[in-house]
Amino acid sequence: MISAVVLARFRHFIALSLLFTLSGCSTTNEYNDLTAVDIKLVANEEAAQTAQLSADNIDKPKLAIAFGGGASRGMMHLGVMRALEEEGIKADIVTGTSVGSIAAALYSSNEYLDVQRKMFEFAEHEVVDINLSRKGLIKGKALAKWVNKHTGYDDISDLPITTGIVATNLTQQKAVMFTAGDIGEAVQTSSSVPGVFVPIYHNEDILVDGGVLSLVPVYAARQLGADIVIGVDVFCSLPPPLKYTAVDTMANTFWIQSCIATKQEVDSADIALAPVSPDPSLVNFGGPLERTAAMEVGYQAMREALPELKAMLGRSF
Repeated sequence: MISAVVLARFRHFIALSLLFTLSGCSTTNEYNDLTAVDIKLVANEEAAQTAQLSADNIDKPKLAIAFGGGASRGMMHLGVMRALEEEGIKADIVTGTSVGSIAAALYSSNEYLDVQRKMFEFAEHEVVDINLSRKGLIKGKALAKWVNKHTGYDDISDLPITTGIVATNLTQQKAVMFTAGDIGEAVQTSSSVPGVFVPIYHNEDILVDGGVLSLVPVYAARQLGADIVIGVDVFCSLPPPLKYTAVDTMANTFWIQSCIATKQEVDSADIALAPVSPDPSLVNFGGPLERTAAMEVGYQAMREALPELKAMLGRSF
């Protein structure tokens, strides 16, 4: 008879063989046509001085919104858009990381009411394409397809508003910004959470979620010419739930690392918003009620900062 040890080893061999087989058949994401530029890491004081000097020398300072990463908490970005829309304030520049890159792409390509409608109609299954391999659990191509469908533009550089999509170059250990190329591919790259999404090959480098090094892409906005930057941090004000599971420990580890590593950049925004999500989850978009609650939190945070913003813009209404 076959011993228990031999049987256990045989089962282990079969499992490994299956895993390697699945890995060989899995998706490889290679996007070499995206135009990536390095993001200059600007010290807090230097950024503030540069913005003030620029604003003093022009009649209309350029306003940017830096939409931060935060998975399902990104619904709060919609409230920020709504508050600005009600005041007739439109950004000249937008940058985005991870879910913030989705917000940036939609903001650049749609009127506010269209963005709101798309985000309330959105269903998670539209952007989740399961991938059974060691490369990642989600391919990411479904997200790219969804973004391209709902922006309606072929290239980042074609967007009506100057737009930068931020990712992390693991190979060269730096933050990069996409300024031209396929919008959906750029957003997919920016949203590729390590260990969850299949990473991106870009000219032989491996790229992942921008939140690793630039959670709220304020520096990218400055680099694109912004004089005033609204930084929207939907992630660091509340840690994700912590339970004794791999997913929860990974999420909390990423939260600690990202929030500490990027704090100086977030603080360098002229107006730094940190709305607290009504739901601590990072994966629960919820239904209309939950999405409305999240939007309301972002809306109130922006409303409170409007007097300060109007003063910076030189507007009295």
